Amino acid sequence: MTGEQEFQQRTEEIERLVQRVNDLVDDDARTIALELLQSVMDLHGAGFARIVEVLRESGEAGHTALKKLGADPLLCGLMVLYDVHPFTMEERVASAVQKAQQQIRKHGGAVELLSVVDGVVRVEIHASGQGCHSSPDAIKEQVEQAILEAAPETTRILVEGIASAAGGFVPINMVQPALKEERHYEKSSA
Repeated sequence: MTGEQEFQQRTEEIERLVQRVNDLVDDDARTIALELLQSVMDLHGAGFARIVEVLRESGEAGHTALKKLGADPLLCGLMVLYDVHPFTMEERVASAVQKAQQQIRKHGGAVELLSVVDGVVRVEIHASGQGCHSSPDAIKEQVEQAILEAAPETTRILVEGIASAAGGFVPINMVQPALKEERHYEKSSA
């Protein structure tokens, strides 16, 4: 299980349990349980903030450790949750796109970060469709996955430059010229 999957699984479990607490009939029990949860979250947030502060004050070794911690999908999600991630969303997305670009370039494709505004990431992808796992949809999924791992607070990813392959559908205007050429070939060989 990847760090992002683990983070997702654990947050879903927490959400499920919070919903059960919200459904409690006893108002006092519900209030106490929610206050307890908030207190635990506040403690964790303060702890994460202090860890980041200590590492920032620890020179080059601390900065290297912060970089590693911030790149870990599970820890990245927690650092974002507690608003103590050492890198801005824009920096994390740019780094993720750059890493994805290295893989996509091997298959003749390219990805460019266009913008990051209010949680919305815009990228442009050029896919050649050559090689293993290089269909436009596969490349798009790879880029989206990289962005979400680096910046789980992303609210939307807008992809320009490629169209999704919708189940092998070929528009009729793409088929007709081929049919005309085939008919012409048949007439000339008869």
